[in-house]
Amino acid sequence: MGVCQVSAQSQDPVQNVLANFERLDLDGDGAISRAEFREVQLARWLQIDRNGDGFLTVDDFPSIAADRAKAQLAGIAYLDTDGDGQFSQSEFVDGEAPLFRRADRNGDGVLTRAELEMAAQ
Repeated sequence: MGVCQVSAQSQDPVQNVLANFERLDLDGDGAISRAEFREVQLARWLQIDRNGDGFLTVDDFPSIAADRAKAQLAGIAYLDTDGDGQFSQSEFVDGEAPLFRRADRNGDGVLTRAELEMAAQ
């Protein structure tokens, strides 16, 4: 099973997941499980940790995008669970997923299109 590439269309994670639902639903069962989300996050990690040091920092972004990178990193500060000012692969891939907390209405660990649509309202 291949991992998809997710296109960024919105700053809102719920809108992004809705726009990419079929590509994120890796097994095609009509829902996105935490395991599928983790697999997609891992694929994203491999793309964004450009220097391959296992941490996501401003150094992973082109210098022309440094200000934007700082803002994006600040937006995911909740992932820095050990408070060291860096985002490790483990924190990024296995860390808290606010998307699930926000949209998984029945708490079953999977996101359906209906749950995402409700969360987007």
